Amino acid sequence: MITWIQAGDKSVDLDWKATGAESYNVRRSASPGGPYALIANVKGTAYADESVVNGTTYYYVVTSVNAAGESAPSLERSIKPEATIYTGGLLDRKVLDLGTTFGKSTGTTRIMTDNDQYSMQLVRGMAWYSFKTPVNIESIIVYGAPGSKIEFYRADETLIDTFVPTLNNKIENLPSPMENVTSVVLKHTEGNFREWNVFGKAVEPPVAAPLNLTAAGGDKKVTLAWNSVNNATSYNVKRSTTAGGPYVTVGSVTGATYTYTDTNVVNGTTYYYVVTAVAPAGESAPSNEASATPKAGDVVIPPEEESGDSAILVITLNNGTEKEYDLSMNEVNAFIAWYEGRAAGKGPVMFAIDKHENNKGPFKNRKDYILYDKIITFEVNAYDNGKGGNGGITPPVNPEDPSNY
Repeated sequence: MITWIQAGDKSVDLDWKATGAESYNVRRSASPGGPYALIANVKGTAYADESVVNGTTYYYVVTSVNAAGESAPSLERSIKPEATIYTGGLLDRKVLDLGTTFGKSTGTTRIMTDNDQYSMQLVRGMAWYSFKTPVNIESIIVYGAPGSKIEFYRADETLIDTFVPTLNNKIENLPSPMENVTSVVLKHTEGNFREWNVFGKAVEPPVAAPLNLTAAGGDKKVTLAWNSVNNATSYNVKRSTTAGGPYVTVGSVTGATYTYTDTNVVNGTTYYYVVTAVAPAGESAPSNEASATPKAGDVVIPPEEESGDSAILVITLNNGTEKEYDLSMNEVNAFIAWYEGRAAGKGPVMFAIDKHENNKGPFKNRKDYILYDKIITFEVNAYDNGKGGNGGITPPVNPEDPSNY
């Protein structure tokens, strides 16, 4: 039932024939004949065991599983994983195409990348592999018939260069690295080959710039937020006092953080920000620019004492939302004074309204924070709450007097 077994550096690959089962159990033992421990249940017909130790021989069986239960085990297959001069390359555990014309496959093989110097593949024409993303190749190893050559291609199938190996069964450095290789081809008129691998590293894709940077000013602070970027390991926050820069890096956060609070600012000064993402491939282009002006007194919090009379304050916001609050007249008058002050261009931009009896849960208090420029209209409906007082007449709150806030 197990049709293929291959060992590499701390790895074993298994393939088996499909039997129409719902799933398959992969079992392993350190002794021939078992007992076998269950190491995986998979839906497909292949499994990569990466919980093995080099130099140890392992024994595998596979069983079929369906509603009726589990089948008898397959015939046992054994193998010993190990690191050799053939492992650690970009062709490890890859399936190669075979054919006489590059790009027109007439068959496939795993024998030349199976880390087994005793297995052998006959190549008539060429064998090749195409990477999903470009790679840089620095060295190669070929173990087989003399007279072979290796070609390196770009994504558009243009030939980058050709290399003729001079060593057999030894790692050989290229005269210079082959960069941005998408396909690598081993050519030979006809010959037997035992192993082939190329060594280098994948080309890291360029990291994208962060999107949707926003900035909000507070009291001696500016809070920034942006969208996450795939593969980013960190973000650099850059600032200028001039629109368009030049920008100076003022902070950095890890790749799992998409916000930053800049506290090294002065109230009344407008700051302009961009953010860049940092990944193994380098630093991205800057995000969109966002600006904010920090200033004191972001929020008005009215006095909490009751005046004896109350009112229903109804606020209509520019998104159509209607907010209704049952407040003391003292709180309502504070709101009106704040609103009139903002209409005259004075005072903070935000007002905090206590939700009082609407405090559901273990909260001492809850507040709604209302932005001045979000208010379309509001109305006040006063009523006698039966607690006495001065008939709802309270001295107006002076927005210029800081003691009121």
